[in-house]
Amino acid sequence: MDKTKNIGQLIEKYLNDQCSAKELETVAEIFQSEQYREKLQPLLYDYWSNTPSFRHEVAEDELGQMLDTIHHRINLEEPSERPLVKRLYLYTYKAAAILFIPLLIFSVWQLAANFNPNENNYLTLETPMGSKMKTTLPDGTEVWQNAGTTLKYPADFSKQNREVFLVGEAYFHVESDKNNPFHVQTPEGTITVTGTRFNVSNYATDNTYSVVLEEGKVSFRPSGASDKIDLKPLQQIILDKADGVLHRRTIDIEKFTSWKDGRLIFRNDPLEEIVRRLGRWYDADIRIVDPEGELNDYTFTMTVQQEPLDQVLEYLTQASGLHLKKEQISANGSVIKMKYEILK
Repeated sequence: MDKTKNIGQLIEKYLNDQCSAKELETVAEIFQSEQYREKLQPLLYDYWSNTPSFRHEVAEDELGQMLDTIHHRINLEEPSERPLVKRLYLYTYKAAAILFIPLLIFSVWQLAANFNPNENNYLTLETPMGSKMKTTLPDGTEVWQNAGTTLKYPADFSKQNREVFLVGEAYFHVESDKNNPFHVQTPEGTITVTGTRFNVSNYATDNTYSVVLEEGKVSFRPSGASDKIDLKPLQQIILDKADGVLHRRTIDIEKFTSWKDGRLIFRNDPLEEIVRRLGRWYDADIRIVDPEGELNDYTFTMTVQQEPLDQVLEYLTQASGLHLKKEQISANGSVIKMKYEILK
């Protein structure tokens, strides 16, 4: 138990930004180790399961997914001549929110325990840019939240009261219950299901709103409308936010749901959309410099998985004859972020 306790306390210290330089090196070595999953997951699960404030508040498989996310992000870091400690501090600035996911989930459950179910209270789960998170709701419904997403649901959420509020993007696997429909409320409208798998994307900064159905059946009623639209499997509804026009089409489902499995798939997608999604995926500042509007017709087909952002952007620009400009943003003598510009 001593080893479990030591590692558990070390990770907690890192999450709370209390590590010394030597301890930071140890944290990096733990997550960069090829055996990190085999060694770290059971140790942390044992530690948190036996810590009173955390007990029974996270499933072992969910902890494993959190650790995989941390490991993936650390391995995406570019090779550098900077000392390990400085690089880890830089990583902390760029992805601290990822590492706080376990504590975020713990705090949500702790908060829920203090709520009065009879009061009109809500729980909120926020996924930072550059990350994704899986949550299991009290009725058994599984929700994958993409980067920059907020999911809110009532504190008294139950099998008889199944309603969530979404801003951003999420994939839902809803437990079947024909007598108690599941509702997803968004600013653009309401999605109603009884049991199905579907994806909703409604980022505030996007020009369109999308609902994609993988299996089952969903209905969508636009805000202010009395009629609903039913979707069949492998269909997508796209709402143009500017003019309110709705389109329904048959799609390749993998393109719209693969993000939850760690992949971004692009198929003849415009440069503007690709840059927007990459920015969220990597939590990066990527801009298109196009005063003449000459890059609107540039489209790309590719799959992004674990490649460093620099590599992805170099491919984009070299394949299209464009140029990539990079600028380091520094604070206190350390690089805290990169700014990218794509231009002709």
